[in-house]
Amino acid sequence: MPEWRRLSTSGLVFLMRLNRMRQLLVRVILLGVVQGGLAGLSVAAPVVPTGAGGWKIDVDILHATGYGDRYESYSKGHVHVDQRDRLWLPVSVYFPDDEANTDAYQPLVTRIMLISDDKGLTWKTTDRKSPAPGHNRVTLADGTLVELGSSGWIRYPRTQIKRLQKQGYYVWDLGKNNDYCAIIYDLWQKTSTDSGKTWQKRWIHKQLPFFAHFVARGPLRLLDDGTLIFLGYGYGKQGRKYNADPKSIMWENGRSHVYCVRSTDAGKTWKAVRAADGKLSLSEHGFSETFPIIDGDGRIFLMLRTGLGRPAFVVSSADGGQTWLKAKQTPIPAKHPLPLRLRDGTVVCSYQRRTAPPFGVRARFTSDLGKTWSKEIVLRDDVPISNALAEPNTVQFSDGTLFTAFQALKIDDRGRPRPFIGGCRWSPNFRRPYVVKLKIPKRTRKFNSKRANP
Repeated sequence: MPEWRRLSTSGLVFLMRLNRMRQLLVRVILLGVVQGGLAGLSVAAPVVPTGAGGWKIDVDILHATGYGDRYESYSKGHVHVDQRDRLWLPVSVYFPDDEANTDAYQPLVTRIMLISDDKGLTWKTTDRKSPAPGHNRVTLADGTLVELGSSGWIRYPRTQIKRLQKQGYYVWDLGKNNDYCAIIYDLWQKTSTDSGKTWQKRWIHKQLPFFAHFVARGPLRLLDDGTLIFLGYGYGKQGRKYNADPKSIMWENGRSHVYCVRSTDAGKTWKAVRAADGKLSLSEHGFSETFPIIDGDGRIFLMLRTGLGRPAFVVSSADGGQTWLKAKQTPIPAKHPLPLRLRDGTVVCSYQRRTAPPFGVRARFTSDLGKTWSKEIVLRDDVPISNALAEPNTVQFSDGTLFTAFQALKIDDRGRPRPFIGGCRWSPNFRRPYVVKLKIPKRTRKFNSKRANP
């Protein structure tokens, strides 16, 4: 008789448990696979059931430590999850150049797409197009494609600074070494009636009040009633004299407000509605970048950036951006507060911690559209440098678990800060307070503490 047939029932159970432990051990010690190209090193880790009391897995998605100095930095887009729980992550890779990369000039950049088939544990490059909805393009009921966008920072010679200032624009002086200045103010619309084969383009900022400085943020969204919604921020003409300090220029031109740009006639005409008054901001520059949740029924939940280390604000509309509640301060001290509505209606906001170590990524929940917030959840606290820690957005898998991706800097084996993109797969009930808080006992008199004179 084979030896295994002589085992008791309890012995068989023991062997089955032992085999499971061996399989788990193999998965624990698996450090990842180099996926080739730019995909870098990914860390594979065991998946612990959510019923085990909550879990978290940290992942390195992409980093430059293994490529010498050939890559200067990365800029991640927003991670997207499809119906099959695959993750898609667009990444811009910047290369070293004699001229510094700025918002006004990015000379050497290539864009790649990363994909994960195992819920974020390992990643690889792909030539396939992400199924994420277009950021600034929608399809109307009659099949017409509408797209909104901006030329971004438009560069001019520095000799044009005073002329542009007289016209009322905020001018960014890039200095003598770069020998150019830049303005950003426009908003254009492209329309196609033949499925994108041909396009008609026109400038719609001419329908709006004059902006000395206007940054088109988007996204462009089509509401159930046919209204088109777009977001941006900026301020109007103030007639101030030129000042060589860009920060002073921005200050002199007043605080920046957030605007909702709307069209109720399929993009023929547009109107700008002020969504948040920059005077309410704790920053002298007002409100800037916007991070929205836009529902088809016209409900808009909008988180606002103020300044580095200053609290983010929240503002909302229930009628498609026609009217807005007063902007309200949140307990989230972040420049990039990125919200996501979960399937149960709760909103989770993931954000970076850059104000004090330990630097990393945090999250909070709100079930009443920002009136109250949960305690802070620690997702990552292993980022050594605060600079460049940014864009931590979150998605939800079909099983209810979450994945958050962000960009930051790491120290390589030569002690240099190098860019990397990291991630965290987690469940909502993971690690809320840092540690258990202990009561400090009161001082009491020690027995026989007074020594007698000799």
